[in-house]
Amino acid sequence: MSMRYFFLSISLIILLIGCSDYKTVEIISENQNSRIDYIVIHATSQDFDESLETLTKHSDYPVSSHYLIPESARKDENNYIGKELPVYRLVDEHRRAWHAGISAWRDEVSLNDRSIGIEVVNEFNCEYTNDKNTDKSVDEIACQFLPFPAEQIDLLKLLLIDILERYPRIDPVDIVAHSDIAPDRKSDPGPYFPWKELYDIGIGAWYDVDTYDKYFQVFGKNLPEIKSIQDALHAYGYPIEITGENDQQTKFAVRAFQLHFRPSNFSGDMDQESLAILFALIEKYRKQELNAFSGILNSN
Repeated sequence: MSMRYFFLSISLIILLIGCSDYKTVEIISENQNSRIDYIVIHATSQDFDESLETLTKHSDYPVSSHYLIPESARKDENNYIGKELPVYRLVDEHRRAWHAGISAWRDEVSLNDRSIGIEVVNEFNCEYTNDKNTDKSVDEIACQFLPFPAEQIDLLKLLLIDILERYPRIDPVDIVAHSDIAPDRKSDPGPYFPWKELYDIGIGAWYDVDTYDKYFQVFGKNLPEIKSIQDALHAYGYPIEITGENDQQTKFAVRAFQLHFRPSNFSGDMDQESLAILFALIEKYRKQELNAFSGILNSN
């Protein structure tokens, strides 16, 4: 084959490809749902500028989130934002952001694949008293948590309402803290985050007081064995191995639960109040799981 003939052939193929067309018939299947099943709320532990750089620039440990909520209105280096506090969108919702890391909730792992991550600027700080201890202990975590400004939470509410309008099938129990899905690694957004305030406008999960009072009486005499407590945490969604021992992973799971639902005391030790809240939540949101605990509930 001559070079002239070869190039003519290639040109013809390119021309045919460029002119080609095909018909498509679109029939929407009923057998589908959204890929977005979870919303994970984080706190940055950095100021706004540091957070934005961390979440958008390449690094040795790249991370990102779909949204970033500043702590206050500010003057940006490129433009003046003024009094209105904006939401920063960093990753399209239909793309995977790298915010959850090693994570699990309700036996679903790697939540990056199916979640929207929201970072809220908050300069809390957590340190370990023994950095060389690879088997870290709840008692070794020293955190300085900070409250969230009202205008920041108001903006977050608007964002969450908007997201839930697009993904109405997200279950209230699947709007979670970073600490909920990675209790042995994370403590954010921390005890000052207003989960009850969000619940009051229809966002996320919270327990009913009457149901809490009922279970508080049930567990007034004594707490069940640790295996049943582990089963209950797992039934609600927490990543926990059922060992029957009050080990470190159990204390981290209890601590994460307390950070979310009983922030006045998040020692990691299960008590009557925390257990009553846990079972009130299970009855409200995981009712199908409640029968498995009939033995311990009837014996108290």
